[in-house]
Amino acid sequence: MIGKIFQEETDFLYRVFPYGYAEQQLKDGNLFFVHGCAWSNLIYSGPSEEMDVFHGYGTDEKTLDNIRFNFGKELEKINGFMEGAAFFLENGNLSQSVFLYHQVLELLFRTVELFLMGKERKCHSIKEHQVYIRAFAPELGNLFDVDIEEEQLSLKLLDEAYITTRYSNNYRINNAQLDNIRQKARRMYRIVAQLFENRLEACRRAYDGQDATTTVRFIDSKEKPIGDIPDTIERLGRLAGMAKDHFKLLKPDEDREGIYKVELTTKGYLDTAFMISNFLKVCILAMYTDEHPGGLIPHPNHNVQEVLKYILELIPLEEMELLDELRELL
Repeated sequence: MIGKIFQEETDFLYRVFPYGYAEQQLKDGNLFFVHGCAWSNLIYSGPSEEMDVFHGYGTDEKTLDNIRFNFGKELEKINGFMEGAAFFLENGNLSQSVFLYHQVLELLFRTVELFLMGKERKCHSIKEHQVYIRAFAPELGNLFDVDIEEEQLSLKLLDEAYITTRYSNNYRINNAQLDNIRQKARRMYRIVAQLFENRLEACRRAYDGQDATTTVRFIDSKEKPIGDIPDTIERLGRLAGMAKDHFKLLKPDEDREGIYKVELTTKGYLDTAFMISNFLKVCILAMYTDEHPGGLIPHPNHNVQEVLKYILELIPLEEMELLDELRELL
C-alpha cells in the first residue's frame, strides 16, 4: 500500500518498520528513531492504538551523550581493526590485511545503516551494503565505482577476502589493489563520522529549540558572505573535533609546554643501534663525495635505503589529509 502511495513521489525516501522494532530501537537510543520519532512528526495513528512510548517523547542531553558515547565505542572497535590491518600490511601479510579492511568496511556500513536507515543489513558482502545504502547515502553507495573495471575488481577482491583468506591459501592481491582498499576504508571512516555528526546535530537543534535562522542571525560580518557560511562553520567545527585523530606525528612533551617529540618505530635496542648506525654511515657517505669510504661502509646502498625509510615515517600524511579538507572549506 505504501509502495503505491509513493510510486509517483520519486523525491521521497521511506522506511517501514514493525512497531515493536521501532519501540525497542527508540529505547536503545538508535539515532535514526531518536531523530525521527518526535511526537511533532506524527502524521497518523489508529484511534485504538497505544503509543505511550512515543507520546511526549523528547530527546534530552543525557540521551544525546549516550548516543555519542556508544558511537565512539564503535569507532574504537573499528580503529582496532584498522591498526591490525596496517600492522599486517607493514609486515607483508597482504591477505590478512585485506581481511581486516573488509571487517572495517563492514562495521562502518552496519553502523551508518543503523543511524541513517534505521536497520542494518546483516550480510558480509560490501557490494550488497553499497546497494542497500545507495539511495540514502550516494557517496557510500558509490564508494567503489562498479562502472570502473579496477574498482569492480577491488570490490570483488574485498568480498572474496572474507571467505578465502580464512579457508584457503590461494588468495592473491597486490600492493596497489590493497592500497586502493585502504584509501576507501579511510575515506568511508571520515564520511560516516561526518554523517553521524550531522544527524546528531539535527537532534540537538530540535532539543534546544533552535533552527537554521538562529545560526544565520548569530553570524555578523561587515563583508558580504561567500557561500553557505553557517554550513562551512559547522563543517569546520566537525573537523576540529576530528583533529585529534589526524594529528598523530607530533607527541606533546610531558615536561615542557609547547615542545613536541617525533617517534620512530623500532623493534628493540639492537634495531635502534642499527638505525643510529645507518644515520652515521649516510653522513659519512655525504662527506666522501669524490671517493668511496672503503671497507668502513660495505653496503652504502642499503644504508641510504634505510635512512630514506625513516624519512618516509616522518612525513605527516594524516595531517595533510586534514589540511586538504580545510583548504577546500577556506
